[in-house]
Amino acid sequence: MSLSLSSFNSHPRRLVPEPPRRKISVKRSSRSICRASWQELAGVLVFSAIPFTAVKAIANSSLGESLRQRLEERKKEAVENASRFKAKAQKAKADSKWYGQERPRWFGPIPYDYPPYLTGELPGDYGFDIAGLSKDRLNFDKYFK
Repeated sequence: MSLSLSSFNSHPRRLVPEPPRRKISVKRSSRSICRASWQELAGVLVFSAIPFTAVKAIANSSLGESLRQRLEERKKEAVENASRFKAKAQKAKADSKWYGQERPRWFGPIPYDYPPYLTGELPGDYGFDIAGLSKDRLNFDKYFK
């Protein structure tokens, strides 16, 4: 053991030696890391396959065929109604204060040279793009799809 003086006060301190470190030996075994029995593994495989098998069985049955026909009928109705909903959405967008050139802007009444590529046609467009992420029209369109 040795003595040392602390820089904060002049009292001697005893230095305690570190205990010796033990070497950890790792036994390597040729056995597999997986210690599950074959019954457990078979159970996992069977139970993970059951949902897929059940869906396939229902799809190939008469119930699956009737479900498919009903969905196709509903899809036809939805496609027919889509143009009507698109027209309503366009009208709502035109009537909204949040779209177009007169929309609220980032800086409000403070004059600012807003980028010309931000036209207010998409939601959340307050005319502020300091990083220029929307300058490229292809990237701009990708962000909103």
